[in-house]
Amino acid sequence: MISILGLCILPILLAQAAWQWARPQGGESFGQLIAKPVLSAPPQRYWQLLAHTGQACNAAQPNQANQLRPVAQQLQRAQGNAQHRIKVAECLPLAQALPSGIYLIDPHGNAVLRYSPEQLAQIQGRQAALREIGKVLKNNQGLG
Repeated sequence: MISILGLCILPILLAQAAWQWARPQGGESFGQLIAKPVLSAPPQRYWQLLAHTGQACNAAQPNQANQLRPVAQQLQRAQGNAQHRIKVAECLPLAQALPSGIYLIDPHGNAVLRYSPEQLAQIQGRQAALREIGKVLKNNQGLG
C-alpha cells in the first residue's frame, strides 16, 4: 500500500522539484509586449506592421520622412511563405498617442508587439524581431 502511495506522490514531488530548481527558460520577448488594444481600426483579414514615427499623419499628406517603413517592409518580405499574411502600414487611426517604433498589429486591430527604433538599428535586433514575428505568425495560424 505504501509503494502505491509512493508511486502516486513521486511524480508530483519530482515535478515540483524540477519547477523549483530547474525552471525552463522561455517567455522572454525581444519586442515590448502590449497588453491593451491601441487601435480603433476595424478588424482586417491580415496582420499589419505599423511603421509609426510618433507624429500624427495626415491621410492626404503621408509622412515622407518615415525611416521605419523600409525596415517594416524588410521584416515583411523576410517572412517567406507567411509574407502574404502581413501588410505594411504607415498611418492608422490610433486610439492613443504612441511612441515611435514598429508595431505588430493582429487582424482584430490590437497592437501585440512594439519594436523601438533603437532595437531595429542593428542587424541583430532586426534578426531577433524577424524570428519573433515569425513565431507569432506560426503560433496564430487561424488569424490572418
